[in-house]
Amino acid sequence: MKRWWRKAPWLAVVGLGLSLAIVGGSGAPPGSSLTMRLAGPLAGPLAAAQWVRVDLAMRAGRTELALARAETAFALNPTSTSGWFFLSRHLAFDLASPEREPEAAVRLRWVQAALAIAERGERTADDPAELAFWQGLVLARTAEVDPQLAWPGGVAGMWSAAAEHFERAARAGHPEAAAAAELARRERDSR
Repeated sequence: MKRWWRKAPWLAVVGLGLSLAIVGGSGAPPGSSLTMRLAGPLAGPLAAAQWVRVDLAMRAGRTELALARAETAFALNPTSTSGWFFLSRHLAFDLASPEREPEAAVRLRWVQAALAIAERGERTADDPAELAFWQGLVLARTAEVDPQLAWPGGVAGMWSAAAEHFERAARAGHPEAAAAAELARRERDSR
């Protein structure tokens, strides 16, 4: 019985620390996850190590495993713009590549997944303007490289959506986004 009483203060400290991590309190930085708060200063290095594992799974062609590992990395560090960009780029440029995937419907789903990942990252990442700009680039590239995809409104619809993403990036402070939005609108109007 005496041993329990000696450990009680430490158990109280650990319990208080866990409850503060779970609740988050007003001191939790925006975009921080429970996992990130529990991992504390190790969250960044753990997320970086997980991104290496994501890359290894991608190179091995194990997309499901790569996506699962990416979710763990996002839980550890949801503010990492580069993490959201890395996964979105893989989906949009590797998996949705006409050279890799012969089925247009499958390529369209990969492009949509890439946009959804970047949009999700925009809500928590350190640089949301970069992810908004990226979404515009994905659609601009898709309009040029894969115009036969069944996008609402066709190629003009892709350029229109790209312009919207660029405009959102410009409002968020991206230095090149306003010019990109203007170019996307011109492309849309030329269709």
